[in-house]
Amino acid sequence: MPKYVLTGATGGIGSRVFKHLLDLVPASEIVVSLYNPAGATPAITSSGVEVRRGDFSDSASLEAAYAGAEKLLIVSYPSIAYEVRVKAHKAAIDAAKVAGIKHIYYTSLAFASDSKAAVMQAHLDTEAYLKESGLTYTIIREGIYNESWQLYFGWWDPKEGSDEVVIPYTDGSIAWACRDDLGEGTAKIIVAESGYDNRQVLLSGSQSTTLSELATTLSELLSRKLTLKIVTLPEFIAHNTPKTPIELIESWSTTWTAIGRGELAVKDPLLKELLGREPVTVEETLNNLFSGKEDGVNALSYLA
Repeated sequence: MPKYVLTGATGGIGSRVFKHLLDLVPASEIVVSLYNPAGATPAITSSGVEVRRGDFSDSASLEAAYAGAEKLLIVSYPSIAYEVRVKAHKAAIDAAKVAGIKHIYYTSLAFASDSKAAVMQAHLDTEAYLKESGLTYTIIREGIYNESWQLYFGWWDPKEGSDEVVIPYTDGSIAWACRDDLGEGTAKIIVAESGYDNRQVLLSGSQSTTLSELATTLSELLSRKLTLKIVTLPEFIAHNTPKTPIELIESWSTTWTAIGRGELAVKDPLLKELLGREPVTVEETLNNLFSGKEDGVNALSYLA
């Protein structure tokens, strides 16, 4: 009988949770729910876990995918479109109730509970819906990925040749964390027998790094002097059009408002405690990336 169902196991964070969950429990206790089972990664197909079809737009498939399990991890839907994301999350929660799931774990983001950041609004509404579902829940606010640095660094692309990094509003600090550490920490929370019922927790790095400090680090790694330039929203729009739609620029600009408020600078010891070591810093990830020690990640594709 399966105990755990994972969604999003082919994605950036879900694949890491899957990897570490396999280290903690037998494959026979895990079900991977995919909207297209044929798209399962080699890591999934070779693991011995059961793969079921679970399509967020098909409630019956979700109910069948979740049937018989106790715990469900809902990895946030891979779209920043508010309505699409919330609809998918609500469908998963509703299906979990029908299927008899006892405990839902949801991967949220590390912004504040009163955040006006556009990217956080679907998470906040999902959190509220989950709390009202009557099911036992754990909301895991995942720290900002080291690997997503470009999204917060003014969408700067080292391949374009410019040494000027343009961001709107203000500089600010982020308690970055790498995806593999977050995946390990999340897996350990899921298998815990107690301690996380009806709680909201934060997984973050042990130190925070400002965007200007990030510019200094990248200057050293790339042997290029990068300059961080803070501009108004109209100037930021002008800098990024026509390659990026104005609506997207305006929406994502609210992220820097949140950074300026210190929302992403909050450091929590939980991730370090779960790992039993210091989390990997953003500087370490960037050093590995630009020294060729690990594959690059096109963070900007998240906005596509």
